[in-house]
Amino acid sequence: MPITEFLQKPLPALRLAARTVTVRDWSEVGEAVGAAFDHIAGIIGDTPGTLHAPVASYSWTADGLRIVVGYVYEGEARGGVEIAELPEESHALCTAHYGPVSGIAESWQALHAELEARGLRPGGPSRELYLRAESEDQHDWVTELQQPVIPAD
Repeated sequence: MPITEFLQKPLPALRLAARTVTVRDWSEVGEAVGAAFDHIAGIIGDTPGTLHAPVASYSWTADGLRIVVGYVYEGEARGGVEIAELPEESHALCTAHYGPVSGIAESWQALHAELEARGLRPGGPSRELYLRAESEDQHDWVTELQQPVIPAD
């Protein structure tokens, strides 16, 4: 399904039950993110009502692509899971990606082309909010792509 809308909006601060991983190659991202979600769910998923709003945040470091993977979580810290705080962002450009994550790069490229067309540039780590991510084949998945932005001046 093609991208039809870009929305500029603030992003809330999020407290996550998380796991942080760093990868050096894009080909490692899918496996690393999936394994991190499974790890967290294996530890906190036994507490009813704790697994809300899966999120991944991405930022480049000298060591590679740093990914914070987690679920919005208000519970206590538990062994094997870190508590990560994603800051509030006053301005972000967002869009939806429909379908398998194997095609998500094209949606990110479209979002960044729109960002440039609007005279903006990235202003912080990007986020993916998995709005619907339940089926194994991923064809009905909906992922909101969120890029904090600042003016390009």
